[in-house]
Amino acid sequence: MGNYWQRPLGAKLILLLTLAFLAETLAPWQRVCAVTSEAGDRVCGWRTAYEGSQFGVYMAILAVAILIWESLPVLAPRLSMRGWPTAIVTAILAVALALATLVKLIQDNEFQTIWAWIGLALALAIMFIALIRVRYRWGHRGRDRPADVEPAPTSGPP
Repeated sequence: MGNYWQRPLGAKLILLLTLAFLAETLAPWQRVCAVTSEAGDRVCGWRTAYEGSQFGVYMAILAVAILIWESLPVLAPRLSMRGWPTAIVTAILAVALALATLVKLIQDNEFQTIWAWIGLALALAIMFIALIRVRYRWGHRGRDRPADVEPAPTSGPP
């Protein structure tokens, strides 16, 4: 676990937000009610993100993929995952997660609770942090190598 604290801030935030997103998908995203008799008796129940359209399952798969991808350097410290291609993979997964969450909200757009909107906010936060990491890594690519510095000419006594 000591390797976790050596990760960049963006990687730590993505890991924590993805864990929060996975936990939040177990919360009730919809409150569905049905009338059971002519007297107007209603039976209400909760639906999590996994019920309804299949995009809830896609969201979970993408979140687990992000979690595994970002956990690899922590679990296997020999992996060097600090370049911009690594950030691009995380960003692609994060954009797909945000899109799947948005499609889930659009398809199951009735009786949504605040938990559905919190899930969208978490997915968007993961996406924005991943995109900021890509922008940062893209701007610094190639700078990981030490620059070739020529020694300054020394002038001796004449």
